[in-house]
Amino acid sequence: MEKNSANSPDCILYTLSTLGDKWSLLIVREMTECPQSFSDLEASLDGISPRTLSMRLNKLLSDKIIIKNLYCEHPPRYQYSLTEKGTDLKNILKDMSVWGKKYV
Repeated sequence: MEKNSANSPDCILYTLSTLGDKWSLLIVREMTECPQSFSDLEASLDGISPRTLSMRLNKLLSDKIIIKNLYCEHPPRYQYSLTEKGTDLKNILKDMSVWGKKYV
């Protein structure tokens, strides 16, 4: 199989290394409609610890899936939103949802 092919093991491995943990896609899903604050995400993702949320947000930031915007000067507060790269995941999330609904 060609390394540049969309079905290449390298492409799939990259995707899994970026989004293959328990929480990352769920965090992205929460941002598909509008930006979210840390506390919004924590409230909507039942069972996620603040430490895990912080780690996943930092990974998504470093992978340029999301961006962090300051929205209040004192105390500093941030909202997280999808980048163009993150927005490209919307169709994947939709397809995963359809597949999950079919086989749940």
